[in-house]
Amino acid sequence: MSSAPPQPYSGELASALCAVHAASLLTKSVLRSLSNNVGAETKADDSPVTIADFAAQALLISALHAEFPSDSFIGEESADALRQNEALADRVWQLVLRAKQDAYARENAKSEAQMKQGEGRDVDADALTLSKSFPVSKEEMFERIDLGGKGEVTGKGRVWVMDPVDGTATFMQGQQYAVALCLLVDGEQQVGVVGCPNLAFDTAGPLRDTPVHEDQVDSDGFGILLSAVKGQGTFIRSMNERELSSPPRQIDLTSLPTKPLSQLNFVETTIGKTSLSQPEHQLVASALGATWPGTVVWSQQMKYVALTLGATDVMVRIPKTKERYTYIWDHAGGHILFQEAGGKILDFDGKNVDFGRGRQITGDANYGMIGAMPDVFAHVERAVRDVLARRDE
Repeated sequence: MSSAPPQPYSGELASALCAVHAASLLTKSVLRSLSNNVGAETKADDSPVTIADFAAQALLISALHAEFPSDSFIGEESADALRQNEALADRVWQLVLRAKQDAYARENAKSEAQMKQGEGRDVDADALTLSKSFPVSKEEMFERIDLGGKGEVTGKGRVWVMDPVDGTATFMQGQQYAVALCLLVDGEQQVGVVGCPNLAFDTAGPLRDTPVHEDQVDSDGFGILLSAVKGQGTFIRSMNERELSSPPRQIDLTSLPTKPLSQLNFVETTIGKTSLSQPEHQLVASALGATWPGTVVWSQQMKYVALTLGATDVMVRIPKTKERYTYIWDHAGGHILFQEAGGKILDFDGKNVDFGRGRQITGDANYGMIGAMPDVFAHVERAVRDVLARRDE
């Protein structure tokens, strides 16, 4: 009897899970070396978060490039600053080398466990690929980082979009941040993986029962990881120092009862710290009789995670003007998590978000965003349009 054929993108998902897990461990190690609090500083060129950003991007791209050498990449960072600052480059390189040693240690631990169980010394393929993929020199590390930092085209072919540390301000406070990765194929999201190394969340508990907030920190563990493949649903796993929990749990938000509009929880960025029109966000919530803000998290990817976990119900992004734009890596990955869990995301014109127009999502292509479950989406959309109409009065 022949076995069933593999699901589409199963190889890409396995590689993405391995890469994001390793990058999550790397970023978490930076925080732990500083007692989980980098300090209240800006993202300076030599700050710990900058070093973690560069090193995690190098790790993500190296792992995927080894497996899919013809694929392209989009990332926030280029290696220009490293080439101009030898001390910074050395610190990033040391972090990459440490991550490589950790990967080898995980492989050895797995192989020893397999030998004790009588399975022979057979390291799993994903871990083996990761250990062999690390850059062998600083220059090769620069080249890998530049594959993302210099990338521009997202509408054609296979492109991996990443944000190695989404939420740098809260990362520096030891709060919530995300390691986000997404595979676009001809501008469409196909695979999304988002690691939340600092989020304490019971992966087996009921959805909606556990809030998501900045101080809900997994101080002793390694957080959670969510993944989705188009048409195959969204899944959650816990992370530990050696591996991902197995089997994963599927998240199906459509199984939850519809909330009354007045009980909807709106997810919002830190008040006063955004270029979005928060007073108009509040008007939308008020029109529905809901309290605002509900859940407050800084990282955009963490907002998608909160939606996907049922910890919040509505995301509204009202730019102050149509000239405002957002970056693709702040949305790709988390976006598909919520959609595959049953959620709906459209712009103010009722269009899907276009990920195929390069590094930015601009107002002329997609003005604003609304994210909510289908059973309440029309109510939120109507409230947004009513609020926008007042601008013309």
